[in-house]
Amino acid sequence: MIKKEIKELKLSPEEALKRIKSIVSFVVVGPSASGKSTLIYKLIDGKIVQFISDGIGDKSQTTIIPCTFLFDERIEEGQFGIKTNTKIFAFKSIHIELIEQLAILFSNNGGCTEDTLECIDDEWIDKVLEPKSAAYHLGKMKQEISLDKLKEALEVPLDAIENADKPFLTRVNDKKKELKSQKVKITEVRRIVFEEMWDELSSEVKSGYFGWIKSIEIEVNEKLNVLFENNIKNNNVFEFSVNEDDNYPNGGYLLKELFNPYNPYSLVVDQIILACRPRQEIIDIYKEDKESDIPLRFCLKDTMGLNQKGIDHNTIKDALDIALSSTPDSILLLLSLEERDDVIAESCDAISNKMKRVEKMDIPVNIFFTKADRILENMICKNNKTMGGIEQQDYDKNIEDAIGKMEASIKSYLNKIPQESSTWLSLIFKEEKIDPIQIALKNVGSNYVERFTPKGLYSNINRIIEDAQSRIFPDGINSPLKVQVIDYDKPAISFSVNSDCMKNEMDNIETLLAKDKKNVNRYLITTDYRIHGRSVVNYYRNLQSGQGYKTNAKVYGNFNINMKLMIYNTLCECIDFENLYKNQAILTDTSNIGIDEANKIINKIINKSNKEIDKKDSNGDISKFTSYVNPSISDKDVLEQVLHVIFKDYFSKTEKYHMIMNYVAFQLSYDNKRIKEQIDNVYMKPISYDQTIREMQETFRDIFSTEEFKKIIAEEIGSAMTMLVNKMFITI
Repeated sequence: MIKKEIKELKLSPEEALKRIKSIVSFVVVGPSASGKSTLIYKLIDGKIVQFISDGIGDKSQTTIIPCTFLFDERIEEGQFGIKTNTKIFAFKSIHIELIEQLAILFSNNGGCTEDTLECIDDEWIDKVLEPKSAAYHLGKMKQEISLDKLKEALEVPLDAIENADKPFLTRVNDKKKELKSQKVKITEVRRIVFEEMWDELSSEVKSGYFGWIKSIEIEVNEKLNVLFENNIKNNNVFEFSVNEDDNYPNGGYLLKELFNPYNPYSLVVDQIILACRPRQEIIDIYKEDKESDIPLRFCLKDTMGLNQKGIDHNTIKDALDIALSSTPDSILLLLSLEERDDVIAESCDAISNKMKRVEKMDIPVNIFFTKADRILENMICKNNKTMGGIEQQDYDKNIEDAIGKMEASIKSYLNKIPQESSTWLSLIFKEEKIDPIQIALKNVGSNYVERFTPKGLYSNINRIIEDAQSRIFPDGINSPLKVQVIDYDKPAISFSVNSDCMKNEMDNIETLLAKDKKNVNRYLITTDYRIHGRSVVNYYRNLQSGQGYKTNAKVYGNFNINMKLMIYNTLCECIDFENLYKNQAILTDTSNIGIDEANKIINKIINKSNKEIDKKDSNGDISKFTSYVNPSISDKDVLEQVLHVIFKDYFSKTEKYHMIMNYVAFQLSYDNKRIKEQIDNVYMKPISYDQTIREMQETFRDIFSTEEFKKIIAEEIGSAMTMLVNKMFITI
């Protein structure tokens, strides 16, 4: 009856979101024009995707809010859930743009406040509202942002700079002489001086300006609240539908607005999580030739790591760094075959170098070479020696040779990446009768036809999902275990770590991170030179995504900091699962499943490993798991102890260890809620950028010295273990 129950079971989007941590995930990365947006489009429920086309279509600018798509076939078609993780208003992203533009204007007007204010017009403010960096978008809110109030707010601080004891132009001349040997352009000197004088002003003098910035924050938050109709549900989860006859309101309008890349929500929204049904075609292909009743469900994370128009070694490396930060179960990297050969080859070099470093994490990188249809069409057109048009017979005659040449090029790229999963395909599907490539392949009897159809894409996506899932299972298990839980809001099995039982490890971590001078100086700002504002903004952005940042300034101070990597190395040096289990620091909790479910899990794992369990036979195989268990305890407690030892062996595997430490390092470097709040509070202070980064890094040292940090480490290790193990189960 279980099979029937699962097939008929429907989940609300909110219920699906509760299970997100127990679902395998893969991150998709790819530069502009690689087909990443098209891929996402092909996976989303057909009723829903039309409403987010503004954000993922063929545009030069896509939404700048990272998005996680949770797909579960048990969600009704047309229904979806949205969860927005909000953040403190990113006012320094606006400030860095405005202050640079203001410095130029003030300099061009000879340091005169009156002339500067007169030149602040629509054209000038547009550069602030829509910066070249595309770090945010405020152009659509231009009517709500008062230019007159900005001028009023700037009058007092500009007057203070103009009438300073040492005038602006005098300081410029002095700074020019100081930097003469470095050959700094006069425009840069003027900007440096203006920013220094601005930072020297008191908070009172700049209060009107901060008030103007605050008014933008209020407007953006109000716009977001109106979008969600001021209705905040439990855990910030909202349910909607695009079906006209559904009870859920305004689903289509909300999606259009939230995924519109030119709306301002990136200033207050850290991440969007969208739960919906996957497209029916991938469900159908998933179920082909399968007797299993396991529903199709997976997470796809779309990071914003590659917005560049071109790709090179560094952009691919950055993309993989961002992808690895959240410790996904798999990575899907898209590379367009329309890129130049040298660019693709360089990208493959970057992938290979990165893979060597993360191989121990057991996170596979799958490569899709996209736009095969366009490459083949171009090659066939070039082979046409006549002046006439290309006909079907030209495709029939040249298709195999063209594919051979294309595959030879791909093979030369892949020689740089040993033992990796890869394929080539088209992401644009045409009906066979109007697609000369499909017709030609069918005419010559080629089995490559599928690569130009939905089946080619969906079969490969399903393969990636199944491979990611299989890497999580213990030996012998090849599909998720269906488990009946008592409380759907809790994991089937959870793990907790007692920091008091790992005192030596915690003391060593504190010593390395907070006391060892050599280590501490790697993340504190020790230079006496002023740090450039852009460097601070970029460092903070990279910190949020688990990346380091290195500067190479000529005039300003330099630093090279990677908090996550430093913490990861420290954890690996100090923590060992064998010792944690030996010191009884890890507790396995099975209180959310009954005795029958515990028995079922144990039997599935042990039997698949050709072992038998007979808890009544002290000489049986169970004795190797429960040799230290008090025989007087209950049957359920015995089973819990068996699971405890089974998972002790599981976590002792090298790849599981490094996977968990990578995740914990990301949490400890920024993403843990308590750490994030402390770092954000410093970053959002109305102080100079130089002071900001110095205080941020000092705050890290303070955090590392606390007893609370030791508890956070233990909590995050337990959370990572729990998350990984529960990807083995489907709760019912």
